[in-house]
Amino acid sequence: MALLVVAIAAWWLLYGLMLAGQLVDMRSADGEVFTWRRALLHATGSTAPWVPMTLLAYLVVSRFPVGRAHFWRHTAIHLALVAGFIVFKAVYALATNPVFGWYPVLPPLGEVLVTSIGNNLILGITVMAMLHGIVYFEHVEQREQQLDALEKNLAMARLEAVKARLNPHFLFNALNSVAELMQVDVEQADRMLIAICDMLRDGLRADQLQERPLRDELRHVTNYLMIERIRLGRRMSSDVRVDEACMDIPVPTLSLQPLVENAVVHAIARSRVPGWLAIRAWTQGQHLHLSIENSRAAEGARRDGNGMGQRSVRERLHLLYADRARLETFDAEPDIYRVRLQVPLPDTAVPPAALAQGPGACR
Repeated sequence: MALLVVAIAAWWLLYGLMLAGQLVDMRSADGEVFTWRRALLHATGSTAPWVPMTLLAYLVVSRFPVGRAHFWRHTAIHLALVAGFIVFKAVYALATNPVFGWYPVLPPLGEVLVTSIGNNLILGITVMAMLHGIVYFEHVEQREQQLDALEKNLAMARLEAVKARLNPHFLFNALNSVAELMQVDVEQADRMLIAICDMLRDGLRADQLQERPLRDELRHVTNYLMIERIRLGRRMSSDVRVDEACMDIPVPTLSLQPLVENAVVHAIARSRVPGWLAIRAWTQGQHLHLSIENSRAAEGARRDGNGMGQRSVRERLHLLYADRARLETFDAEPDIYRVRLQVPLPDTAVPPAALAQGPGACR
C-alpha cells in the first residue's frame, strides 16, 4: 500500500508539473506575467486532492471491478464515485479559494459545480479507466501465479507418485535376494539385511528431497551393488569412479538406483558368464554427465530402454528440469549397453577450475 501511495503521488506530481507549464504558456500568450512559482502553486493545489481520491478509486475498482458479473451495478458505482469527485472538487475550490485564488470574485456554488464538471468529468473517467486496467492486469498476474503454483504442486505430486512406484520395485528384488541367500550363507544374508536397512533409512531421509548431492545417491547405489555382488558372487563385478569434485553436485533423488537395477536384473543376472557394471561421472559445459555401462548377457538378452525404471527417471528429469536434462541409451555395441544421464549444473556446484578441465574432470 505504501508503494501504491508513492506511485500515485508521483504520478500527480508529474501531472502537476505539466499543468504548471501549460499555465505559464497560456498566461504568457495572453500577455500576463505568470511566474513559475505561482503556476506551481496553482497546479499542485489542483492536483493534490487527486492523490487521496485516486487511492480511494483504486480501492473501489479493486472491490467492484467492471466485468460480465454485475456489470451495470459496478459501472453505476464507478460513475457515482466520479460524481462524488466532481462535487468534492467544487467544494474544495470554494474552501481553498482564499489560498489559491481560483476566482477573483467567488461565484455561486452552482457555477462552481458546472466548472468542476468541465474540469474533472473526463479526468475522473480517465482515472477510473486507467485504474481498471491496472487492476485487470493485477488479477491476470495473480491468476498466472496461482496457475504456476498449481502446476508446481501437480509436478510434485507426480514426482512423489513416481518415487512411490520405484520403492516397492527395489524392495521386492532386495528381499527376494535375502530369502535366497538365507539358505546358504547366514552371515552374508546378515550383511545384506544391514545394507537393506541402510538403504531404507536413506530412502526415508530423502523422502522429502527432490534433489540431493551425488555422493548420497552413490552411497545408496553402492549398498545396492554390494547386495547384488553377494548374491551373484563371481558372476558380477562393479567399478564406480567419480572424482571428489563431482560429489556435491545435486542430482534427482533415487534416480541412479533404478538404472543400475535394470543393468543387474536384465543383463548381468541373466548371463551365464561373469558380467560387469561401471559407473562414471564428469562435467562438460553446463551439465553433469553420468554414465552407466554394463556387459550384455552372452545369449543376447538385452535391457529394454522402455522399462519402468527408465520411464520413471525420464519423467522425473522432465518434471525437475524440463528440456535441460535428458536420459540417453546407446545400443550400438553388441557386448555393451550404456545409459547416459545429463543433468544441468547449478551455478556454484562445481568450481570453475573443474569445469575448465572438460569431460575428464570428474572421471
